[in-house]
Amino acid sequence: MREFNTLKLNSRAENFCCITNEAELERVCDFVQKKSLRLNIIGTGSNVILPETLSGLTIKIDIRGIRYGPTEGMVSIGAGENWHGLVLDTINHNFSGLENLSLIPGTVGAAPIQNIGAYGVELSDFFLSLRAIDVSTGDWINFAKSDCKFGYRDSIFRNSSRYVISSVTLKLHSEFNPILNYPGVKEALEFNNIQSPNAQDLSNIISKIRESKLPNPKRLPNVGSFFKNPIISRDKYRELKRDFDNLPCWEQPDGMVKISAANILDSLGCKGYSEGALEVSKSHSLVIVNHGKAVEQDVRNLVGKLKALVYERCGIQLIVEPIFIKSH
Repeated sequence: MREFNTLKLNSRAENFCCITNEAELERVCDFVQKKSLRLNIIGTGSNVILPETLSGLTIKIDIRGIRYGPTEGMVSIGAGENWHGLVLDTINHNFSGLENLSLIPGTVGAAPIQNIGAYGVELSDFFLSLRAIDVSTGDWINFAKSDCKFGYRDSIFRNSSRYVISSVTLKLHSEFNPILNYPGVKEALEFNNIQSPNAQDLSNIISKIRESKLPNPKRLPNVGSFFKNPIISRDKYRELKRDFDNLPCWEQPDGMVKISAANILDSLGCKGYSEGALEVSKSHSLVIVNHGKAVEQDVRNLVGKLKALVYERCGIQLIVEPIFIKSH
């Protein structure tokens, strides 16, 4: 399974198959229930940490298709479609909204699982519904936005294999309403002499920013940002500012503040920390890269050291973004 996860961890699946339509998915659910097998679900493997052995049946979701309508701005997408490919397709169809989520790796089906977000935009901002099968019963369920319980990089689907998503429906803008207030976006547009960006311009700029910050997993195996930005109280933030002068924060609707995990790790000198073949990227402290034949335990060891250091120095519990798939 090394080629099915972007961190390139050594892993082996007891049983594996690729799912291209809902009928196949129904048969798989029936099979695992009859055989009492564990079901593991992956897309491109860009946000998962695989164990050395995946017990039961592991499936790769490859259900394709992009359909616009029936109402203006509505688009239904197969769970196996590439996310960035969808962003570009919506722009080509003169719809907007997803530009700030450009170049996020993974599939459309994975997007609602962690409520992907970047540069001031989240999937939930444009989410209408999704269709998923209940593995335990074989029943198909349509989930509205409120059913998904979206949070910061979170939903009811995270850390659960009860449901398998087959398609997602979004509602996009017919008129371009750019979100440019995230640090670095306006500056990048100005640097490239773009004064009145269109959707394609913004997508290109966001892609350039991501490429400048995050290593390409095809060249240097990684799963992108490994830790969520902590959300803390204002009092805690004031306390941290005494030791971390340049610690940025973002106001939250509930009065809490979100702080930069990367800034904390940078300040603690974590770039270059290593465990076996794994290393905290020297270019971005939220990224862990694999230089060789790492396994899941190497990841757990390195992540444990980083979390312990941050908790000891800051009193903050870092939360990982990628999902650790259980071995049994």
